[in-house]
Amino acid sequence: MLSFNRKNITTLAFLILLIGLPATLQAQEIRVGNVSNEIRIGELAGNRNLAFGVRNIVEELLQDLDYELTDSADLRLDIKLIFFDIRLVGKNVAIYNKKEAITEIVAIGELYQKDKLIKKTTQKGESKEISTSTLVIGSDGTFNQQTASIALKKLCETIVKELILK
Repeated sequence: MLSFNRKNITTLAFLILLIGLPATLQAQEIRVGNVSNEIRIGELAGNRNLAFGVRNIVEELLQDLDYELTDSADLRLDIKLIFFDIRLVGKNVAIYNKKEAITEIVAIGELYQKDKLIKKTTQKGESKEISTSTLVIGSDGTFNQQTASIALKKLCETIVKELILK
């Protein structure tokens, strides 16, 4: 005859938990589909390295959210980069100079289940580089790697949050 005491119940509960845990910990599968650079003007127009970098950022974000990346997943995230530029804003008073370089990136994110569009979002990411001086410094308006990276990460985070976490 089977007797149930506290030790047997605890052992039985532990075994049930141990057997059922792998089934509940299975991550949802997703794949990053097409990341295309559709920027038409500027020095990053058609740059394949930019699209590759965005793909890497998005894959890292999805893995941080415990998604399993597989090529056979039904859930697919596509991204189209449509704008990437720097807007220069400056103030000069006598010998005082304040310069802001605002890196702006705009992209469209689309979430598909198999081949059916589930959600679509257009997001903007930006970062600022602010410098002040007491001498007038020429502004060249070139891309700064750090501000571009920050803007790209912000943009990718916003797209992933909007499409997957909402």
